[in-house]
Amino acid sequence: MSIRIKVAKTDKELSDVYRLRYQVYSDHGYFADKYDGAVVDLYDAIPSVANLIAYSDDVPVATLRLNRDSALGLPSDHAFDFSGYRQQVTEEERVAGRGAPLFSSAGMLAIAEEWRNRRYVFGGLFRMAADIGHMWGVTHIMATVNVTTAGIYERLGWQRLADPVSIPALGVEILPFASAVEPMYRWAFGMFKDQRGLLDHFSGCFQWYLVDGGKEIFRQDETGDEAFLITKGSVDIMRHHEGSDRTLRLAKLGAGDMFGELSLIDSSPRSATAVASRNTELVVINRDVFWEKSNEDPQRLKDLMQILSGRLRDANNLGMIYACGSDDERLAYFTERVRHAAIPDPRNPEVLKSRISIEEFADMALVTAEQAERHLANLQDQGLLEFTARQITFFGGETK
Repeated sequence: MSIRIKVAKTDKELSDVYRLRYQVYSDHGYFADKYDGAVVDLYDAIPSVANLIAYSDDVPVATLRLNRDSALGLPSDHAFDFSGYRQQVTEEERVAGRGAPLFSSAGMLAIAEEWRNRRYVFGGLFRMAADIGHMWGVTHIMATVNVTTAGIYERLGWQRLADPVSIPALGVEILPFASAVEPMYRWAFGMFKDQRGLLDHFSGCFQWYLVDGGKEIFRQDETGDEAFLITKGSVDIMRHHEGSDRTLRLAKLGAGDMFGELSLIDSSPRSATAVASRNTELVVINRDVFWEKSNEDPQRLKDLMQILSGRLRDANNLGMIYACGSDDERLAYFTERVRHAAIPDPRNPEVLKSRISIEEFADMALVTAEQAERHLANLQDQGLLEFTARQITFFGGETK
């Protein structure tokens, strides 16, 4: 199973957004008497809006709306008085010698029932929201959320601004939250330290692709027109050799890695097959979008060439460590790769976190889970990191 998340632009995509809102909200008893089959308001009509829509096999399953501040204010202002927060942030930015802040809001979150417990759907929407906010130049984002979903925002490091506020017309209580955009952007893209220039140049042009473990992302010899960056999970790159009828695994890639990038340059057949080895989140850039933006600014093409040369060097190193490295050397090498791709904790940027399991780490290093656990335990005893079954937390400095 897979999910694509994009900015709704066509008539059909926008219609899917409005109808999905109605479907989800009316199931909870909201708005059914006010709207007829579609939930839409004036904030959907102004230019400074982006409606995100997620599809599973062309069926809309989730949506989220972003609004940039305008003369009309923000939708969140109608449910809570954010003026105190706005004034506080404006003064903080002035004292810091920065320009006036630019605010945005996130709202109209609607996720179809069968997808509500799948955190990667919510995570994909919010990673894409961080990218849109970055493109707009937004500095701070606000939201009024149902108390039942408040924990998600708290885990992301958002600031709760008040006690629950009752909305009698809907029979719910909401909580006002706010966050600076920069920590959100680090959370969404912190693993791509080596591709920051590419991300900046193409901000707002990405799609998100969420795939289950075992699903092919693309197949050897087929024509491709997309490149992928991994935000979470892992991908096996494999090549089939017809002469021996063997399939060789060329690499296992993880968070922060890029693959399929040659398809941005030409339409030659794919040289290998890419398969998600775990549930995986991918940033997607399309060839047509890439060349459209590159023609606007040749620096974008230069940045891609630098990334490609770095990828070639990395592929050589990876091949050598797989072919010639001892277990200890592979463990050290992949520990550093995981650390390099780890992202700052929203509450403490000095702490780096990687959502990788012991099994995933062991598989990457071609060792047993017991070997991987002993290696990590040794580094933990040295105070360099902490780990659980599903996460590694680094405390700075190289772990070699």
